[in-house]
Amino acid sequence: MGTETVPSHGRLTMGVLWSAAGALDVVRDRLNGLFGSIREESGTVPFDRYTHYYEWEMGAGISRCFWVFTDPFPMGGLQEAKLATNHLERTCSSGGKRWINLDPGLLTLDSLVLATTKPYYHRIYLSKGIYAELALVFKGGRMEPLPWTYPDYRDVWAMEFFLAARHSMKRRIGETTNDNQAQ
Repeated sequence: MGTETVPSHGRLTMGVLWSAAGALDVVRDRLNGLFGSIREESGTVPFDRYTHYYEWEMGAGISRCFWVFTDPFPMGGLQEAKLATNHLERTCSSGGKRWINLDPGLLTLDSLVLATTKPYYHRIYLSKGIYAELALVFKGGRMEPLPWTYPDYRDVWAMEFFLAARHSMKRRIGETTNDNQAQ
């Protein structure tokens, strides 16, 4: 029989899509107020290299970036982060169309888990209409995508960003355990 344990904290991540000029700065300030400061920021890439899915809502010229927040984030808090970002998205809309899309996730030493409102066979229900999706796993010294990982998260630049953020997190928490010890 196993013993119940409370897992260590991870770091909140945010996938950000935007097309409106100035939107990124507005949202950054609001997220800083909700979740603390952003420690690491990826570069920016055009989102249309992956899909045109959100253009009907956000218009052309959508950009993608990722952020990792500084403060430790509780493992059980992902659904509350998604509810907060959903509310923020609604306030950042006009005529029922968002000008920002926020995808919170939780980065741990083992993986990146994303929060979503969309059920699917590979997603686990958390609570309050929010599901969790395992998107990347740390294996063999690198981040590895899974068959359902979104194209932008499986892109080399994104996986390298999350790997670097994982290493930074590991240094900050002084982790001394062996990587992938449970494999």
